[in-house]
Amino acid sequence: MNNKYIFHSSCFDKELFRKQIIILNENTIKYKIIEISGKSQFRALLSGYFEVEIHILEKDFEKVNELLNSIND
Repeated sequence: MNNKYIFHSSCFDKELFRKQIIILNENTIKYKIIEISGKSQFRALLSGYFEVEIHILEKDFEKVNELLNSIND
């Protein structure tokens, strides 16, 4: 089976990311997470950053778009 995932959004806030994952899991949506975060250095803990990309299965994209946009409103 050839599942095609489509990029939905990037997230830079850990709390918002947690809320999004909870909604996706509650609605049994298939997704992939790609982490792009930079690691912080030992002497400069704030030098790192948090970024993840959420990729959604193509057939669920419209449903997910409505669900995740409802968080931002």
